Amino acid sequence: MPVITASDEEAVVTAWFVDEGGACTEGQLIAEVQAEKISFDIEAPGAGFVVNRIALNHPVPQDSPICLIADSVEHPAAIAATAAPSAPDSAVPPARVTASPAAKRAARELGVDLTGLVGTGPGGRITESDVRAAAAPAVTSGLRAVIARNMRRSHAETAPVTLNSTVQFGVEKPSHITAEVVKVVAEVLADHPHLNGHRESDVFVPAGVAQVAVAIQTDEGLVAPVLRNPASRSVDVISEEIQGLADRASAKTLTAEDFEGGTFTVSNMGSYGIDGFTPIINLPQVAILGVGAIRPVPTIDKSGAVTSGYQMVLSLTFDHAFVDGVPAARFLQQIVENLGL
Repeated sequence: MPVITASDEEAVVTAWFVDEGGACTEGQLIAEVQAEKISFDIEAPGAGFVVNRIALNHPVPQDSPICLIADSVEHPAAIAATAAPSAPDSAVPPARVTASPAAKRAARELGVDLTGLVGTGPGGRITESDVRAAAAPAVTSGLRAVIARNMRRSHAETAPVTLNSTVQFGVEKPSHITAEVVKVVAEVLADHPHLNGHRESDVFVPAGVAQVAVAIQTDEGLVAPVLRNPASRSVDVISEEIQGLADRASAKTLTAEDFEGGTFTVSNMGSYGIDGFTPIINLPQVAILGVGAIRPVPTIDKSGAVTSGYQMVLSLTFDHAFVDGVPAARFLQQIVENLGL
């Protein structure tokens, strides 16, 4: 299993392209793996026979074996004989399965047993869509297990504290709020290096430039790709980049590079009507900022007059093992001041 996100996090094999005991050549595509929502193709490091494959969607640590490339032509035959002993004479012969070639190929890739499927094609023939529909729950379950383990690890290995503060806006409702928050966060992090970086065991390693990850919800779970140096970009450009990442996340075309080097994370739940929440720290970072809904409220302008305006709650979760409360509060206070009136 390649190291896609971090060596101590888990990943799953989502497809095998070579049967157990099947031959492969050097550089041949033999499997597809996934960590969080990052897919990665596995090529054979050498010629041989693929044996001892791990099960599909079974979470294993990254940088751990997923199969063995054997160099003996006799080895696969021995494996097959051990794995599939001959049935007794009294055994009932298996029922004949009618499936399209595409369905059979998809079944091999996804590890789906065709004998348990009911086909929707002509005459009950199993189609590729039937196979992929059967595989979807197992794939989702495996990926959810990976996400769940990483979330629990974050909560177990950090001392999380959440601070809430309210931003007061004027009469004009902010647009592209996620992009605005990302830009301000990146700018303010320059003054707060103790929050901008990542942890290595019990040591915090500060980063020179803020690389802000943005939490994006997909059908299968949450991902957090990274925006590169947003402090140097305009809000409009950042907004376009966030939309591009969201589109690629939905299409499952994000790569490992999209997740590398994040030093801080922003998560916006405002579009779901949430005011404040306790976001979970995106390890190995030490802090994350939650963005709430923008609400219309009466407000007082600089002259003391009552007028209409808007407000929004920001929720900063930080690891108290690495950041003290007062520096974290000052960071949040500066963000509020730079965003609001």
